[in-house]
Amino acid sequence: MSLIGAMGCKLSLPLSAGIPLSYVLLLHIFDHNSKDKNEPASLKKRFLAAAINNAVSIGLTYYVLSFSSSTPLSLMGFKSTGNLASIVVPAGLTLTLYAGQILLMYYEKELVDYFRLSSWGASFRQWTWWRDIVVAPVTEEIAFRGCAAALMATCLSPAQTIFIAPLSFALSHMHHIDDDTKKGATLRDAVVGRAFQGAYTYIFGAYATFLFLRTGNIIAPMVTHSMCNGFGLPQLHEIQPLPKMRTLDYVRPGIRRYYTAL
Repeated sequence: MSLIGAMGCKLSLPLSAGIPLSYVLLLHIFDHNSKDKNEPASLKKRFLAAAINNAVSIGLTYYVLSFSSSTPLSLMGFKSTGNLASIVVPAGLTLTLYAGQILLMYYEKELVDYFRLSSWGASFRQWTWWRDIVVAPVTEEIAFRGCAAALMATCLSPAQTIFIAPLSFALSHMHHIDDDTKKGATLRDAVVGRAFQGAYTYIFGAYATFLFLRTGNIIAPMVTHSMCNGFGLPQLHEIQPLPKMRTLDYVRPGIRRYYTAL
């Protein structure tokens, strides 16, 4: 009898919870004495911690999934085919959510910065840009979707996986409370701020898990994660200088096109 047949979800479910926990734990172990996580020295330690987590998580997940599948890497979203579609379709779908914000950026002549080589060059020289746009999306999606969600999906239905898997992803961001207090924030303000972040992170996590399960490709949530980090939350307060643009007009185009495409 195979290991999965004997132990089933008693093995895969705890592992799916342990992988996200180890991701955060390793960040603290490698960077426990940092006062500012945006400093290059701190970021290098965190990059190494994330890489180690990914290497171990991929190995463990591959081992567990191999007992029930002949293609464990495929279940984890690592595929050699369909990559272009897994980039273009989720990217287009995600852009519809930001249709209003993109329109606002066009009105304020900020959109042109995305097409300037000088702007890209400046970004490439910033360690925080590499964290937000490259390292965090890649390593977090491998850990939270490619490993944790893939393991969970072997025991739960797709709908259950979509709504349960993001819990660990949202809670993992609460460790930033310590960073906030080191920068002078009160404990109350830090908790409230990170609780809000956890709420919208959960929503994104559910969306990313949906894309992962729907496409079967880890590239899909990676691209979406990178885009959302780049755009951030819609800046509704910036509508005020444009009296003809109401909040509803700002968000309605994106929401309508998003659900039509979905």
